[in-house]
Amino acid sequence: MSPQVTRKRRERRAQRLEGLRRRGEFERDTLVREIAGFRADIDRKRARWKTAGWIAGVLAAAWTVGSKLFGRRSLSAKLGRATSVAQLVFGLGKAVGRIRKVL
Repeated sequence: MSPQVTRKRRERRAQRLEGLRRRGEFERDTLVREIAGFRADIDRKRARWKTAGWIAGVLAAAWTVGSKLFGRRSLSAKLGRATSVAQLVFGLGKAVGRIRKVL
């Protein structure tokens, strides 16, 4: 092989490698941009779900506290029933007292 043929082969090989390097750089930049876009979408969805989870937790806590304070078996309900019974007893006592005064 002559030195000229060898030089041409080396030049073609160098050009080919340079082209491949540029193509790889371009594709790498494209991938980086796409991955950054996906990452932003993931972060947005994560923030939405985090907020939704926080709201669900607050609502569950409020529901639990509300049911403990105002549910059928809560202290408030028991006191309400006891007050109703007491009002009934005192009302009957008052009525009996009035009837006794009249008679």
